[in-house]
Amino acid sequence: MRKFLLFLLFISFKSFAQSLESDRLALVAIYNATSTGVNEVYGEPNFNDITGWNIPGVPGDSPCGWPGVTCEGGRVTRLDLSQNQVFGPIAPEIGNLTELKYLNLEGGGGEMNPWTGELPLTLGNLTKLEYLNLSHNRISITNMGVIGNLTGLKQLAVTPLGEIPSQWASLVNLEVLFLGSNEAFPPGESFTFPVFLTGFTKLRELYLMGQLAGALPSQIGGIPNLEILEIVRNYNLTGQIPAAIGNLSKLKQLTIRRSFDGGPIPVEIGNLVNLEGLRISDIPLTGSIPAQINNLTKLVLIDIGSTNLGGPLPPINNLTALTVLDIRYNKFKGPLPSLANIPVSGYVNVGSNAFTFAGLEENFSKLDGYLIQAKIPMLAQFAPGGAKLSVQAGGTLANNTYKWFKNNVLFATTVGDNSLIVTEEAMYRVEITNSVVTGLKLVSNNYDYVKLPVALVSFAGKSESNQTKLTWKTTSETDNKGFEIERSADARSFAKIGFVDGNGDTKEINTYHFTDVSPLVRGFYRLKQLDYDGKFEYSKIIEVKGDGAIVKVYPNPAEDYLTISGISQKQPFSIVDRNGRVVLKGFVKEKDQIDVRRLGAGSYVVKVGEFAGKLFISR
Repeated sequence: MRKFLLFLLFISFKSFAQSLESDRLALVAIYNATSTGVNEVYGEPNFNDITGWNIPGVPGDSPCGWPGVTCEGGRVTRLDLSQNQVFGPIAPEIGNLTELKYLNLEGGGGEMNPWTGELPLTLGNLTKLEYLNLSHNRISITNMGVIGNLTGLKQLAVTPLGEIPSQWASLVNLEVLFLGSNEAFPPGESFTFPVFLTGFTKLRELYLMGQLAGALPSQIGGIPNLEILEIVRNYNLTGQIPAAIGNLSKLKQLTIRRSFDGGPIPVEIGNLVNLEGLRISDIPLTGSIPAQINNLTKLVLIDIGSTNLGGPLPPINNLTALTVLDIRYNKFKGPLPSLANIPVSGYVNVGSNAFTFAGLEENFSKLDGYLIQAKIPMLAQFAPGGAKLSVQAGGTLANNTYKWFKNNVLFATTVGDNSLIVTEEAMYRVEITNSVVTGLKLVSNNYDYVKLPVALVSFAGKSESNQTKLTWKTTSETDNKGFEIERSADARSFAKIGFVDGNGDTKEINTYHFTDVSPLVRGFYRLKQLDYDGKFEYSKIIEVKGDGAIVKVYPNPAEDYLTISGISQKQPFSIVDRNGRVVLKGFVKEKDQIDVRRLGAGSYVVKVGEFAGKLFISR
């Protein structure tokens, strides 16, 4: 009986030894494949930096403990050669490591020492693999379909040199998928989005790096449990950011860089209510940040930079978890919204945009970066014997110091006064500093003042019969082509609404008239006098209030929507609650519907221009 037990023990030991021995021989083959011969891809000798391995060794040597080799239960279960420079093919004997759970053959990229050649079909024997990293190599796409046999994979990273094989549709246990390359200059081969990913219900992280091409289809929004999505450096990815990304309701991290042709940020991004980090940069986006971003109450980080996004920032008062706001290198302007929710220990950088001191004063304690803002326009109006120059630098006027330059020489300094009358022909500019927002200097554009030979002595307007009558008078004219009539709802953004011919050369008093047949409830007007040689100058701005327009807000009480009538064109509106807070604002035109479903029941005030009326919302 004892002999029989000893015999069984011997047989067991022999079987164990043979299994570990086959693992050792497989590792020796992997080593030899990358240390001998000439590489078929590069035409250079194969090479590896796998030191510490006992090569060739003798039967019975244990590979357990070799650098990058881990054993469990007397078998090799983990092989990590990512830290060893390797230049050459993968030996087919790798398929003998049948107990492998973890295989990391990440290469050094196209400029270093990558694995090359074709993937051995024997890789399909490694059915216990849970982790496989073949990224940053030059491995042919030819046999990549064999990875589809590894249905137990949870994490996969590959730099594919062609389209993703359809066999990978069987990898439904994947939790992390990395496709592409982190290199600054990825391989020239590209792939299109594999739509079968919508069947990967366990996929939590998806990285599409450098090689994605074509348009990103709406199927991207069909991966049900995705939490991290990175789309980076895909220079051949065309079209816009798809609205379907808003369907990824479990997404926590979204990064998009150097991908897509441009277009807007889709408003559907406001559906990502679990989002904690938003990074978008180096894309020629258009429009502004959607107001729906204020729905993302779990956001901790917003990093949006190097885009063409502009306009004012939307309110972020609901983002109570936000600690990082970095919006450098864009074209944002307008008052900076309240940053009250961001702790002083957080990080806010609004530099390299087009902000003025408006909003920067109130939020200054939260700002870590705010320098380098775009030039602000200098305005010029007719004035007796010269021109009245002015700028809108925002902030509290009394806190602003204006340094005026004539032909690049400082000639006047004013505090709390943003205008100056000049009489000499010259190039003018102004530099503005603020006593609260220290360190920031706003600079106007240059204005070349040339005396135009038109003496405008009056400009006035009045409302009659729901029309605005404008009248102006000149005492002399030389080379006067005529006057463009411009109108604005806010005295800042003007649009041309008509033109009246001038009288060329005359020393007589001339009176001009223009009728605005569709005036605003409250309109601002100015004249742009044009010379035949292209020179021009603006008049002063006048305000005319309509006397016949009746603004109506209905239904009142409202439930879901309300309508404003009695306005002739698009105008700004706001809804204010009982505490004086603006809870909704935007622009509205005649009979537009305004969505008030997110407002609670109660009383409010609706403001449109000079109109203000009570509004009741019932539920």
